[in-house]
Amino acid sequence: MTPDVLNPQGHLPGLIVVDHAGTAIPDALGPLGLAPHWRSTHHFCDLGVADLAHALAQRLDVPVVLCPVSRLVIDVNRWLEDPRSILSDVDGEAIPGNLDLPAAMRSARAEQVFWPYHARVGHIWGQQMARHARPFFFALHSCTRVFGGVRRPWDGGTIWHESPAMSDTILHSLRQDSSLTLGDNQPYSGHAGIYTIDRHCFGTGLPACGFEVTNDQLETPADIALWADRLARALHMVMQQGPAP
Repeated sequence: MTPDVLNPQGHLPGLIVVDHAGTAIPDALGPLGLAPHWRSTHHFCDLGVADLAHALAQRLDVPVVLCPVSRLVIDVNRWLEDPRSILSDVDGEAIPGNLDLPAAMRSARAEQVFWPYHARVGHIWGQQMARHARPFFFALHSCTRVFGGVRRPWDGGTIWHESPAMSDTILHSLRQDSSLTLGDNQPYSGHAGIYTIDRHCFGTGLPACGFEVTNDQLETPADIALWADRLARALHMVMQQGPAP
C-alpha cells in the first residue's frame, strides 16, 4: 500500500514520519478477525496522530510521510525479526488473522506495507540530505495515558538513541509551557534502538528524534492545533541551530 505524503516538495530542511498513522487493513492481507471496537483503540494506530501530522504540515513546509496501514497488520517501526512485528494478541485477546501466520503471508505483509513505506521515507530523506546541510528527522507518535494498569504522568516525551541534541532542543522549547509534564526518553527509551530512526539516520550525525504525545492531549481540534503550534515552534528552533561545526 502506497504511503501518504504531505508537502512532497517541502522547502524546509527536515522530514516528519508517522509510522502508526492509519487503521487500514488491505483486503489481500486481512481480515484480522478482531471485533470492530478494537479499531478505535491505540492498539490499531496512534490515536490523534494523523490529524496532528496534517496540522503540523500546514504550519511547517517539510515533507510528511504517513503509513496508512494498521500496525496490527505489520508494525513498520519494528525489525522484521522482532516478535512484535506482527502481534498475535492485544491485551490478552488473540488476533485470529495473525495466529500461525505462514511465512509467505508474513513476507506478503512486508512486501506490501513495510518495504514500500521505508522506501518512500528513504527516498524523500535522501532528497532532503542532498538539498540541505542539516535536515532533521522527526518521528511523530502518540501513546496512551494508562498502560499496563499504570498511569503515565507525561503529556509528551522524546525518544532518541544516538544523540540527545534534538531532544534537548525540543524539550527546551516545549518547557516554555509550564503546564506540561515532559519526558526525556520517556515513556519509551530509545537506548536499545528505534527502528525507523535508526534505519534512516544512525551514523549520519544529523538531528534525529521521536516524540510521543499522550493521546488524551489530542482529543479535540483545539488540542491538535495547540500541539501542532508547539511542535512547529520546537522544530523551527531545531532548524535555527544551523549546521554542526
